[in-house]
Amino acid sequence: MVLLAFILSFIFSLVCVPLVRQMSLRLGRVVQPRKDRWNNIPTPTLGGIAMFFAFIISVLVLSVLTGELGQVRWALLAGSVLMFGMGLYDDFKRITPPTKLVGQILAAAIVVYFIDVIHFFPWGVANIILTFVWLVGITNAINLLDNMDGLAGGVALIAAGVLSYFFWRTNSQSLLLISLSLVGSILGFLVFNFPPAKIFMGDSGSMFLGFTLAALSVARRTQASNVLAVTMVPTLLFLLPIIDTALVTITRLLRGQSPAQGGADHTSHRLIAFGLTERQAVLFLYGIAIVSGVAAAGLEALDYALSLVLIPILLISLALFTAYLGRLKVVSTLTPSQGSITRLMVNLTYKRRLFEIVLDFFLIGVSYYLAYWIRFGLTFNQTYLNLYVRSVPLALATAYFAFFILGVYRGAWRYVGVDDLVRYATASLGAVIPVAALLKIIYPTDVYSLEIFILYAVFLFFSLAASRSSFQVLDRISGRQITNSDIESVLIYGAEDAGEIALRWIIRNPELGYRPIGFLDDDPLWWGRHIHGVDILGGCEQLENILSNKHIDGIIISSSSRLSSDLTEKTIAMCHNRGVWVKVLRLEFELIE
Repeated sequence: MVLLAFILSFIFSLVCVPLVRQMSLRLGRVVQPRKDRWNNIPTPTLGGIAMFFAFIISVLVLSVLTGELGQVRWALLAGSVLMFGMGLYDDFKRITPPTKLVGQILAAAIVVYFIDVIHFFPWGVANIILTFVWLVGITNAINLLDNMDGLAGGVALIAAGVLSYFFWRTNSQSLLLISLSLVGSILGFLVFNFPPAKIFMGDSGSMFLGFTLAALSVARRTQASNVLAVTMVPTLLFLLPIIDTALVTITRLLRGQSPAQGGADHTSHRLIAFGLTERQAVLFLYGIAIVSGVAAAGLEALDYALSLVLIPILLISLALFTAYLGRLKVVSTLTPSQGSITRLMVNLTYKRRLFEIVLDFFLIGVSYYLAYWIRFGLTFNQTYLNLYVRSVPLALATAYFAFFILGVYRGAWRYVGVDDLVRYATASLGAVIPVAALLKIIYPTDVYSLEIFILYAVFLFFSLAASRSSFQVLDRISGRQITNSDIESVLIYGAEDAGEIALRWIIRNPELGYRPIGFLDDDPLWWGRHIHGVDILGGCEQLENILSNKHIDGIIISSSSRLSSDLTEKTIAMCHNRGVWVKVLRLEFELIE
């Protein structure tokens, strides 16, 4: 019967959204095209009204039909109504951030008093504070995420769908009715909001969705008893809005800006700078939301030991990608203000490399845990887990000591090379040998076998190498993703050292506007090979055939010596006749008198 909640809310939403769109146009409630939004024409912005009424009508109608009107979670709905009303008022007359925060705290107080709190700390007051922070934080995170057509709605739809799965498994009919009604109302709205959007949800929609989803996650009862499931399920469920909010907050503080102001520096904007189209960016973020939602759903069902492997790997991978996106220049660089918060953030991130150290905390812990998990396999039990827990502080201490002494924190991630890989291998051995020796001395009778430490060294090296080289990999992917019509396809003449340098320079500087699609070299031994994924197509004799079969805008000669000795005037003339420009890259030292 509760499935009717989804059907009714979906139908109501499909009917209401066009009506609200017309009303919004008549009232002049539209968003004009601007740089931090993607609409090219004035777009109505009251779609939250249609979602809210489709949701609330569906809940009430189904409650009456099932005779369970008394079982409705009225406190949760009251908080949602308050959030919707405040967001709607903000859509017409702007509310100051402090006033908005007060309203969010009042709505959160209703949930805390009448529904429940997050049970994480052993102290009740701490749990109450955590619940307030969670409800207000997720509400604002969804609100911030509403910066691209279909993004906030799609992510909210995925979160609501996963919550519906949880409520179905636990037979929580009243909460399932609310979540399915929410799913239907969002899906009906997305029909008109997916890029290119015909209507936006406005603050009335984003604040209503954010608060309702956060409150539903608080009302949910976990089936697992382990701390990982209790803490990580809601975090994974809202991982994307949490990541986006953290990224925007940190990067704005580093630039000396207020996190509360608007801007074109969200995850979605950075994916566009990465080379994706608007739809590709939305679908990519949907994919992240689905993966994290599936991880949240599977966390309670998975074996605890397996969860300790998969969840950290997922979080580390997303953290690395988010850090990479944080490097992309999507706004003009500002001179940081001299405020104390900005100075603190700059010191922590650039001088003390706090983020890199925190990342290594998880890399070391996961590598060490993987060694135990692989070594003991299906026989991994609480005894072996206790061995890990008892010794992991020593493993962390020796690893950090080795990393600092052997120079792991001196390298620049974007320029990792063979020398760095040797350094990582040395640091891995330097981290493993001391902890192995100390554990043999301190606990001579326990099962700290040699295989564990061999596996630990291998995993630690690969985790260091993979994390540090991730920026280079993403740089190359980003270079291949660029589809701007201003990008020119080029051949690089010369496949030796100078040609490789030219290729790397082009890949790491996409603002040059070049896309290398092949190398030319007159040495037949090079033909058919590739450098950094770019094929060596042939030499000057094959150039005419290459120009006939491929769209080439220009040829870059990797050094001036090749221009004088190898490339004939006839070849250059052929290029000019075909409208193909020829440029030379000069790498030379000039003495300044």
